[in-house]
Amino acid sequence: MPASPAARTSPLRTWAGRLLGIAFGLALAWLLAEVLLRVLFFGLPPRLQLVLQPVRLTPFSERRLLPAPLWQPDIDYLTIARPVTDFEQFGSADVRFRVTTEQLWGMRGAFRTRQELVDRYVDGVVLGDSFAFCFTDDADCWVSRLAQQTGRNLINLGVVSTGSVAQGRVLESHGLPLRPPLVLWQWFGNDPNEDYGLAALRGEAQTPPAGDLPTAAERSWLEENSAVYVLLQVLLGQDDRYAASLQFLDRYWAQKGDLRLGFGRPYLWSALDLDRPQNAEGWRLSQDAIRSARAQIEAYGGHLVIVLMPTKEQVYRELAEPLIGAEHMALLDATYQAMLTFCDAEGLTCLDPLPVFAERAAAGEQLYYATDIHLNPRGNAVLAEWLAAWLADQPDVFTLGETGS
Repeated sequence: MPASPAARTSPLRTWAGRLLGIAFGLALAWLLAEVLLRVLFFGLPPRLQLVLQPVRLTPFSERRLLPAPLWQPDIDYLTIARPVTDFEQFGSADVRFRVTTEQLWGMRGAFRTRQELVDRYVDGVVLGDSFAFCFTDDADCWVSRLAQQTGRNLINLGVVSTGSVAQGRVLESHGLPLRPPLVLWQWFGNDPNEDYGLAALRGEAQTPPAGDLPTAAERSWLEENSAVYVLLQVLLGQDDRYAASLQFLDRYWAQKGDLRLGFGRPYLWSALDLDRPQNAEGWRLSQDAIRSARAQIEAYGGHLVIVLMPTKEQVYRELAEPLIGAEHMALLDATYQAMLTFCDAEGLTCLDPLPVFAERAAAGEQLYYATDIHLNPRGNAVLAEWLAAWLADQPDVFTLGETGS
C-alpha cells in the first residue's frame, strides 16, 4: 500500500517549515513592535523618546519620529529659523507649540514677528535665545503679552540656540535700522557656551574643543530606520552611543502637590560651567558683544535693558538641590552671579526675575515645563507681568535720549 503524503514528508522539510514559520512570526512581531513604538512614541518615557526621536518614521523617508525643528545651523548666527506658517514645533516630545515666522526685508533668517509691525513706529526690540523666542504659542509668549499689556510695539528678534555674539549681530542687521528706543536683551547662562560654539564654527576660536563632551555617533542604517533595534541597544546598555541625546535627559524628578518637575540634565553642567576653558573664552566674547551693543544703542539715544533668565533648578531650589547636589547648584549660581557682577561693573541696567520666580514657585506655581528647561505659559505670564510693572515705573526707556538725532 503506498505511503500517504504526510508519511513521505522528510524530517528536513518538516524542520524547514517550522523554522520558516518561526522566522515569519519573529518578523511579524518585529514589524508590529516597530509600528507600536511609532504609535506610542509620545507616550514613552523621556529617556526612550530622546534616543528614538531621530529614527525615521518610515524607512527611506526623511521625516523622523520627532519632526525636524524650524531652525537650522548658520555660519553668521549659529542658528536661524525658517519662515513658516502655523508650524507645529516640539521643544521635547511633551512640549509642542504653534509657530509663525517671517523674514524681514527678505533677509536671511526669520523671526516671530511680522513685517507689518516692523514697518510701524517701533517702541522696542527684544533680543535673546529660545527664552525670547518662547517655547509657547505666540499669544502665550512673554514678548507678546508684554506688548499687549504695555500697549507698545515690541519686535521679537529672539533666535533659538544663540549667544550674545549672534544676538548682537541680529541687533546690527535687524534691530538698529529700526532705531528702537528700548532694546530688551534676554540672557541665559549657556550664552557663553553658544558664543564659543559660533567662534568654533567659524574657525575663530582660540581654545581647542573639549574632548570630554558627548558627540553624536554616526548611526547605522538599522539605527536610522529601526526603533526596535535602538530600543534593544539601550536595553543592552549601549547608552554611550546615544550620550549626545541623553545629555538632555533630566535625571531627577520631584513631585510636590501639583508640581512635577525634572531636574539635572548633564548638558547644564558642561554648558553653564565658566571654569571650562571653552566657556571662559565664550564668556569674554559675550562681554565684548554686550559692550559693543550698548555703545551702538546709546549712540542714537536708545536704552539697553538686560533680563537675566534663571534655570529651573535655581527657581525651585528647595526641590532641586537635594537631588542635584550642592556642587551642581553652586555651578549654576556662579554663572548667574558672574552676569550680575558684570552688570554692576559695567553700569548696565540688568533685571533679575529670580526673586519673583522663586516666590511664585514657593507658592506652588509651576513656571517651567516638567520635561523642558523653558518657561511654560504660566512662567511667561509671570515674567510679562513683572516686566510690565517695571516698565510702567520707567517710561523714559521708550523715549530716545538727547544724543539721538
